[in-house]
Amino acid sequence: MSLRSVSTLRPILPRTTPTLTRTYAVKSSSSSSGNPALHVPTDSRSDLLRQVLYPLDSYSPTSSSPTGTYHADHLNRLQAVIPSEEVHETIERAWQLHQRHLRQSRQKMLDAKFKAMVEACNELEAITNPSNGGVESVEGKGGKYHRRIYEIATSTTHQAERTAEERSQKGKKSVEQRWKETRIPGLFPRESWVPVESKGKGWEYDWVRPGY
Repeated sequence: MSLRSVSTLRPILPRTTPTLTRTYAVKSSSSSSGNPALHVPTDSRSDLLRQVLYPLDSYSPTSSSPTGTYHADHLNRLQAVIPSEEVHETIERAWQLHQRHLRQSRQKMLDAKFKAMVEACNELEAITNPSNGGVESVEGKGGKYHRRIYEIATSTTHQAERTAEERSQKGKKSVEQRWKETRIPGLFPRESWVPVESKGKGWEYDWVRPGY
């Protein structure tokens, strides 16, 4: 063996393979004062999975987006979409004009509904007024409806009044008292079904109000 061949020899190092370690959820060793039942141990696997799926935004770590909204070429992208301030102003004015048209159409629809309600109330007042020949008039002719219908239709919603005996009672309220206080009087009972377009469930004939 020559000296040249000896000098070219290199020591062969043993190949090392990285050891894979499995992490488990471990109980926290910190002895904190308080209720130990409320202490939730941390799981390193959950933190690692969260970092892989939602990496921190290096540009804005406090960003609300988990992956960040910053783009390296965002200025050029904005310049391609909005080349000048006039374009941005035009878009803003067009959007505001669209919003104004929506408000006007909505207000027009509400005015039409209110006008129809006023006309209906006036008609109801005419056919239930005793002076116009309603059922409560002296002759008993004319309208078909009682004056109470108009009073209920035009009255403001309020809770049912409690009697003097119920107001004098102290202590915990009964089921009947709570039912009377929360019920809103009107033509239609509060327990009636909500009108829907789909097939209804039918009337529950076995239902009884609380307290009975």
